[in-house]
Amino acid sequence: MTASAMPADQFWQIIERAARSDHDPDAHVEALRVVLRELCPEEIISFEVAFRRYLNQAYNWDLWGAAYVVHGGCSDDGFEYFRRWLISRGREVYEPALADPDSLAQLEVRPGPDGAWEFEEIYYVANQVFEEKGGECDVRDYSEPEAGLDGPGPSGEPFKDDDEHLCRRYPNLWRRFGAEPLG
Repeated sequence: MTASAMPADQFWQIIERAARSDHDPDAHVEALRVVLRELCPEEIISFEVAFRRYLNQAYNWDLWGAAYVVHGGCSDDGFEYFRRWLISRGREVYEPALADPDSLAQLEVRPGPDGAWEFEEIYYVANQVFEEKGGECDVRDYSEPEAGLDGPGPSGEPFKDDDEHLCRRYPNLWRRFGAEPLG
């Protein structure tokens, strides 16, 4: 029952339009809701498939370790919310972070709702709009399973919960957040 993902350019344009309201998480969610209401149910499914695909691509130990340094720890739920936040920042933040998670230290962006780089709420918007438009079932039922939910673990080499290891692996993030993590 998997549908096709929305083309990358279209997906990121939607994300970036909504991110213009990132000064307030509620406004950001509402901005995404407004943009998704312009789409037909099939396009909302396609958006959700793309969102899930980007979540899954970011399910790796390098990014999890980066989130761990930024927040002074990071549970599996926290890492999922971090990946949602990462997508919500747009392509110019997401793609460099996948290539080099330590590059996140250069960001001058405001934290999410709880003072952390997390954004749980953004993930529910597509399903809400899909239901408003008469969509049947959950929009996520049309997508591939989410990484981390009863599937294989993150890709790559696990990080160690050790200050020396984290400092070597993420030198820039460690300088910025090691002594004063977010959240």
